[in-house]
Amino acid sequence: MNFRRGKREVPGLNTTSTADISFILLVFFLVISSMDSTKGVFKQLPPEDKAKTEEVTEMDRRNVMDISIWGEGDVRVDGKSVDVRRLQGMVEKFVAGCPDRATHVVSIKMLPTSKYDDYFHVQDAVSSAYTSIRNSAAMGIYHKRYAECEQYERKKIDKLYPQRVMENLNEESGQDAADKE
Repeated sequence: MNFRRGKREVPGLNTTSTADISFILLVFFLVISSMDSTKGVFKQLPPEDKAKTEEVTEMDRRNVMDISIWGEGDVRVDGKSVDVRRLQGMVEKFVAGCPDRATHVVSIKMLPTSKYDDYFHVQDAVSSAYTSIRNSAAMGIYHKRYAECEQYERKKIDKLYPQRVMENLNEESGQDAADKE
């Protein structure tokens, strides 16, 4: 028996196409994956009117609902701390019971240190309140939901329940602003 004790050569793997396959898989997964770009609050600002001057108007206090957003999830309505989950019902009650719905205002004030999530939850509650009010009005008048109404029907409901929201960034610190209230 003749045993050869030599080094065996391990056959090499052909890896020239591995980079190409990896690149194709990367492109494939990028194309088929969906990018969620709906996070945030959609706002449509009115067009700028350079000829129009601002005039200060006095408002009846009964027509204004003050919502303040402080740090760490502290939301206050007219100076009283409230849970954000109750905010939608409070806005609905305010708008429905407002003496003059055409001039009512929901004022949202926040500090620069307020969290975006808190702002987003407040905005969601206010928008949901207006949607609920308009759905109720549409059901009462047209016997269908607001989203199912024709454009002229929506305009009539929008005139009955206009969405009047004012947002302010309060530059004062949280304690200074709380002391003033």
